[in-house]
Amino acid sequence: MPIPDIERAVVPAEKVRDYLLNLEHPDGGAKAVWFRSLGYTREEWHLLAGDLVAVARDCSEFGTETTRFGIKYRASGSVGRPSHRPGNVLTVWIVEDDDPPRLVTAYPDEST
Repeated sequence: MPIPDIERAVVPAEKVRDYLLNLEHPDGGAKAVWFRSLGYTREEWHLLAGDLVAVARDCSEFGTETTRFGIKYRASGSVGRPSHRPGNVLTVWIVEDDDPPRLVTAYPDEST
């Protein structure tokens, strides 16, 4: 069962290109190293964005948490580009009011 309304998901370029894939980012740099080891680059950030949406769309289970900002969803799955190793990722999405799900973050899923 996918996260509700995931077909309308919003994945900001700034979140993927400038945070998750930015080696120089003070908080996202370690994530960028990991995502790059799976074959993702800043120049083709949209490939990671699409794969993160696919994780949320194809997940069989997801966790939820109600926050003051909206409902937060956590979905995990595997990502990676051809000829690179796959990695298990945890994606976090938020739904505020009637807005579509918006990517909050993604990081290696060490629970699997």
